[in-house]
Amino acid sequence: MISQQSESPRLEDWSKVRQYNPMKVLITGGGGFLGSHLAEKYLLLGAYVVCVDNFSTGLRQNKDLLLSLAGADKNLMFLEKDIVEPWEPWCGFLPAGFDFVFHFASPASPVHYQRLGLETMWANTLGLSRALGFADKRGARVVFASTSEVYGDPEFSPQPESYWGHVNSFGPRSCYDESKRFGEALVYTHNLKNKTRHGLVRIFNTYGPRMDPNDGRVIINFLTQAQQGGPLTIYGDGKQTRSFCFVDDLIAAIQSYAKLDCTEPMNIGNDCEFSILEAAQTVQKIFSDRELKIEFQDFNIDDPKQRRPDLTIARKLLSPWSPAVSLEQGLRQMLGSLGL
Repeated sequence: MISQQSESPRLEDWSKVRQYNPMKVLITGGGGFLGSHLAEKYLLLGAYVVCVDNFSTGLRQNKDLLLSLAGADKNLMFLEKDIVEPWEPWCGFLPAGFDFVFHFASPASPVHYQRLGLETMWANTLGLSRALGFADKRGARVVFASTSEVYGDPEFSPQPESYWGHVNSFGPRSCYDESKRFGEALVYTHNLKNKTRHGLVRIFNTYGPRMDPNDGRVIINFLTQAQQGGPLTIYGDGKQTRSFCFVDDLIAAIQSYAKLDCTEPMNIGNDCEFSILEAAQTVQKIFSDRELKIEFQDFNIDDPKQRRPDLTIARKLLSPWSPAVSLEQGLRQMLGSLGL
């Protein structure tokens, strides 16, 4: 058995990994919202999973949940490391071959990436560079978690992958937006120079179980406020739009994308568009017994006014995948996981 506390497994342990685990994946940010869901899905497929996270924003309870899953004692290694620092001290004892490296290590909410601005930029640049180098040596394919924020405050909706964006490089959101854009350029240039086939997905607003209740994103904000009796806080007039994707739909798409030979960016999300006010009203409907009020506050600087993915490419290349969970269905599932 490979202990999750050990960073130097015996060689005979790794021979068993190679024999009984035909698929091996490494996930940076494995203690985070999306990373932990991705790790769980691959564990359920019988893969050997290595998670790397320094818990600057990830939740330790996500690590505990993963370690409690059937087979995790043999098929999961969880390393508490900063992926910006050199990987050589800890990656040398990992298997020679990996199938996928999912680079998901980055603060993702404005509350966290504005608090950890420099760390966010390094994670999406130097951290990604280290992931690419590791993957090349192990024969793995990298899937980089990019974001819809590369489109900035778009001039039209929906946003296709061909749209270059309308982004402010000198503002409170730029540490996240611009480091993701640099990450995309890094994947492109690395592939061009090294003739590799790494890829990336542009993730649109996602919600579901295991979100950090304090990360400031709109869905978890509304649910936390509803649990406390309100009011539901809207920044601006509520007319700005988002397209909310339930985490199960998103993870299914990412797993399908990983198996492709595609190196082009791909939008992943749900193309049902809601105003923030409509999202708040959906929460009011679910909590109809609480008579929740809505409170409007000042608009956040550089907050996009519209966000909706054009999923034409995803529906074609990932067929039969299509987002299936409606906002109300997803919110009710999320509430069940929160015990509400």
